[in-house]
Amino acid sequence: MAKGLKTSRLVAQSEYQAIAVQDLTGGLDLRRSPTLVPPTRSVVCRNFSLAEPGALRVRAGWASFSSNLSTKVAQGAKRIYLDSTQGTLIATDGNLYLLPDNGVWNSTAVASGLSTANQVHFIFNQDLVGVFDGATTPIKSTDLITWTRLGMASGTVATTNTLSSQASDLSTSEFAIGYTYKDRGLSFESDINTVISTISLTDTGNAIIVNVKNSTDAQADAIVLYARNKTAGETVLRKVSSGAQSAGVSSTFVINSSAWSANDEAPSTHGVPPLLSFGVSWKNRWWARSAEFPTRLYFSEIFQPQGWPALYFIDLPFQNGEHIHAIVPQGDTLLVMGLSQIFLVIGQTSLDFEVRPSLGAQSGAVGANAVALVEAGVAHASAEGVFIFDGATDRLLSNDLTPGWRDMVNASPSTAVAQIAMVYDWHEKEVRVSVPRLYPTAAPGEWVLDLNRTREQDVAAWASTDRGVRHYIFWDGDEAVTGNRGKLQTMPSTAVRVITENEGQSADGSDMSAEYDGPTFSAGLNRARFTDLHVEYEPHGGSLTAETVVDGVSQGQIPLAIGAGLAVYGTAIYGTAVYGGSGRRKAYTPLPLGSDGRSAQQKFVYEGQESFALYTYGIGMVPERHVRQFSE
Repeated sequence: MAKGLKTSRLVAQSEYQAIAVQDLTGGLDLRRSPTLVPPTRSVVCRNFSLAEPGALRVRAGWASFSSNLSTKVAQGAKRIYLDSTQGTLIATDGNLYLLPDNGVWNSTAVASGLSTANQVHFIFNQDLVGVFDGATTPIKSTDLITWTRLGMASGTVATTNTLSSQASDLSTSEFAIGYTYKDRGLSFESDINTVISTISLTDTGNAIIVNVKNSTDAQADAIVLYARNKTAGETVLRKVSSGAQSAGVSSTFVINSSAWSANDEAPSTHGVPPLLSFGVSWKNRWWARSAEFPTRLYFSEIFQPQGWPALYFIDLPFQNGEHIHAIVPQGDTLLVMGLSQIFLVIGQTSLDFEVRPSLGAQSGAVGANAVALVEAGVAHASAEGVFIFDGATDRLLSNDLTPGWRDMVNASPSTAVAQIAMVYDWHEKEVRVSVPRLYPTAAPGEWVLDLNRTREQDVAAWASTDRGVRHYIFWDGDEAVTGNRGKLQTMPSTAVRVITENEGQSADGSDMSAEYDGPTFSAGLNRARFTDLHVEYEPHGGSLTAETVVDGVSQGQIPLAIGAGLAVYGTAIYGTAVYGGSGRRKAYTPLPLGSDGRSAQQKFVYEGQESFALYTYGIGMVPERHVRQFSE
């Protein structure tokens, strides 16, 4: 006999036994054969929460925060926090809307002219917010209502200069003159104009009259003059004076002094941004992916998110035809993700950066929204699954979802996969990942990772929802109203409508439907008669249906009484209410006579609008004493 093999008697005790499941909150396991799935795990756990160990409770519901603005899909959405205000911006059909905190739409867009096809992304700091779509000139706002272009174009026309006989200390010299446009509200200037004019003074006692063409940019409200004395050997244009932009097509200024040697130099790093797709704010700069060169990472001037010098970029050496898919800051490191690679931009200061490939990364991200900061790491969804990167190494979180994740990637259009979104809801300690195809239904939904349960069992604890989510809107900043911080909202993939998550116990006023499919229990080679079902639950309204599957054949759906209409102690007035007993009750039902086979799986479906909980269940069985001596 081969070493290590042991014989066993194929004899079982032909008496009643119970297969008991004491905890249903271990999460999903789609990877193992159904008979090898541990008792605490499940193969379907939809719209149930894993937050309460030992109690598989229907997850909190959701409610519409706004009405439908349109039946189109939102291109982008984000909660914005500025020093002066906060609000929710939503882009759809090339327009930008500000949704008030009362949820009532203002049907008039605050900005228009955006791409009608591309995703729209937002970057903000304390002073302003920028909007990027990869196809149109980025725009900005300081109050979420008034919008102008991000950055300011420099003048392209030289000044017109004349001499005027008046009091002046200008010497007989040749002077070069230029100008910038300025937004006094943000103290931001354009670069110096592209064509510098000159004028020569042959006599003293003359001033220079400078005529400057006005800017057509609405944000430009002032003009700053710069000059240098070429005869004296000055090489740098320095500030002479500034003034408000006059009405009409041009403004006129007078230069009567050359005492500018200690004044500011003309700006040369305030260029307008190129077409940018998405980005982040990090290390006192804005960083964004080029729309024209998708492996190029542009960055702004320090403390100047409107200034984008043409040479301020990094070309990242992605391989296999990849390009930048996501950018996310993690402390002193900026993670730049391709589809399967990650590069690290490491910044010791705001002026010193180093670029390195990450040797410990296993994969990248499928899209700009498929990343989320999760405590000390960065979660990212790639074609291979969901990982968490701690700055040095990657760890696969979705190993037990592998069949479902592969099904989604293989059966969904690449454009749909690129729109996968992710959020870390630190209030609920959940990572939520919206996917275009949820296994095994093939409909849109979410995979939900419970971090507390994951830590307790040291195995990733996943559940799912049937919510088709396109965008997450997380209220994670300084809110003016107490209690608003930590609110999570979503936008569906079917309309421009905002939904508040974790609110109430209904599906926007309708019944929640929660489904659990447990592991498959095997009786081995002996056939067994599965006789009855015991279920421990918390009494609630709604309906609970049990379905036992024997050798892959359903034995029919059996409704179980779960105390609908009855009160639970502590929730009603004693002597006037009809009580269902304590907070834990047991339901019992015999199983059909045809429940005969070698394996059994238990399924439950709850329909209702209450926080129903399943605690334990058990399947009664009587095995045959001997193995049948014939083939079936």
